[in-house]
Amino acid sequence: MRLYFHNKKVKDDELDLKLISNIDIRPVLFHIIQYDELHYDEHKFNTLSELNSFLPTTSYTSEDYCTWINIDGIHRIDILDELSIRFNLHSLIKEDISTMNERMKFDLLDNGASIYLLLKIVYIHPTTENIQQEQLSIILKENNFLITFQETKDKLNSIDIFQVVKHRLKNNRGRIRSLKIDYLFYCLIDVIIENYMFVLDHISITIDTLDKSLMNRLKQTNNNILSTENNLKTLKLIYDTKHKMLSLRILCHPLREIIVKLQKAQDRISMANQNALYRRQYRRKKRPKHITLSGNYFFNPNSDSLTRRWSLGNIENKAPIFNEYIFMYFKDLNDHIIQLHDRIDTYCDLSSSLMSFYMILNDAEMNRIMTFLTLISVTFIPLMFLIGLFSVNFHNTPPLKWHYGYFCVLAALGSSASIMISFFKWKKWL
Repeated sequence: MRLYFHNKKVKDDELDLKLISNIDIRPVLFHIIQYDELHYDEHKFNTLSELNSFLPTTSYTSEDYCTWINIDGIHRIDILDELSIRFNLHSLIKEDISTMNERMKFDLLDNGASIYLLLKIVYIHPTTENIQQEQLSIILKENNFLITFQETKDKLNSIDIFQVVKHRLKNNRGRIRSLKIDYLFYCLIDVIIENYMFVLDHISITIDTLDKSLMNRLKQTNNNILSTENNLKTLKLIYDTKHKMLSLRILCHPLREIIVKLQKAQDRISMANQNALYRRQYRRKKRPKHITLSGNYFFNPNSDSLTRRWSLGNIENKAPIFNEYIFMYFKDLNDHIIQLHDRIDTYCDLSSSLMSFYMILNDAEMNRIMTFLTLISVTFIPLMFLIGLFSVNFHNTPPLKWHYGYFCVLAALGSSASIMISFFKWKKWL
């Protein structure tokens, strides 16, 4: 299912919340990337059976290297059921993955042993230049294991915005392969936010074009009236822009809360690499909140969990979900999201201002037309009076016996009209 910000109705979008059924026969694609600083392996499978045959041959939960499994297609409930069993996904998480138009959310699972993040991908299609939306589910587990669920790609209307991340992984560009899977987790979120910025840049060009068009219309000094068709096109474009901005504001509202929760995860990270004095200060500071730190990863024993609490014997040898360096990048994400929200608020105000400006221009143009028609009516009032006065048929009416009476009446009418028009121009009403 594709969701557009323009007013084109999508065929299958009959409900705001729609569960995907097994009727859809589109294929589900599996893309596995395993890497470390020196090695890179990539595998693609078209069926679940091929994936099930491959996974036992590799240790995809090993902490020696990072594993990213990208599942392209969430329309098959039967496949999601099998994947949830294999990767130990809760039924509520599976429901969130398969439910379209779900609100963006962030959940800590297994007392902090894994993370579920649901995001919305928004991008500009390079061919159609339409703003398109997709749903992405990210599950980050311990031992450098990451799973992503995306909607099935439509070859005509969709693009893979993570292609740049995959290119960096394959060609070992930057530090993406020298760091752990949490840095890849950050890169995926960063690409999504960058696409929000690109969409805003696209909308800002439209807003600037509308603003210049309205200003040129305001500066017109002639009496030419714009056609009704141009007025309707301008009004429709302003309305579409305002609708897009309101949709973006609703869509991006949970982002700030999500990043704040990610930053707060730093309060529950392991203090194994800190000195004894710092650990005592940290425990003293956190003691009223009853936060327990154990193992090589963070977890909160008082938090809500979708599964039973793991015992310490099961988690002491687990690799961390987040390393300490990642919170610097989360802070950068927070700065980008603050900038994103500021731009969205600004463009929402600008779109509303454009709508008000358009209505003011229409009212001013209508007032100018009514003023012109009123002046014509006022000009003809004395003319009608003179015509009525000299049109009476009494025998003693003097103009009836004048040889040049008709021409005198015409001269009186012309003089009256000239005097009225001169007065209007002197008052600058014309």
